Amino acid sequence: MNYVPYDKNKIGKFLGWGGEHLVYKYGPNRVIKFSLHVWLAGQKAAEKLKRDYQIGQKYFAPYLLPTEILAWSQGKRAAEIQEKIQCRFLKSADLADPLIKKQFIDIIECCRRMELEIGAPFDLLGREGLFKIKPDFLSNILVTPEQKLILIDFTILALKPSWRDWPLWFLIKWAKWRQKKVLQHITRNI
Repeated sequence: MNYVPYDKNKIGKFLGWGGEHLVYKYGPNRVIKFSLHVWLAGQKAAEKLKRDYQIGQKYFAPYLLPTEILAWSQGKRAAEIQEKIQCRFLKSADLADPLIKKQFIDIIECCRRMELEIGAPFDLLGREGLFKIKPDFLSNILVTPEQKLILIDFTILALKPSWRDWPLWFLIKWAKWRQKKVLQHITRNI
């Protein structure tokens, strides 16, 4: 029997595919997320997941949704458990709200500081923004009904390529370029 550090009986209905995660209801008020990258790349990706979250706590603590990262199979598998929240993608039109604008500017400054210090940016654009023709939103910055900005996923756009990871490495290079262009468009009036 395979050991897993979460309660399989708490896993409920499939909620959706968010970026690189399959997301399920977990108990009455939480979600559990399984990373496709971890499923494909194993221990290397599970370690990156934990490392990225630790870096995220250092730079983005007020905005990062608390996440419990559970690893098993000698570190080759991992899942994330978070509070289930109501939220939507941050749109460029949201920046007209002074509270949202202030938080957004703070997040951008944290991202710039992090990139200067570690040499890689945080993925603000997300899968949905990456593949949309002309996105006017950032799918990794979310807005709650209380107008609070939240980061529910924390992925640093960096990967040391190995023979198995070259397609992902190429995608990350393209994502960095695309994010820079989208941020220039969204922040041009700030």
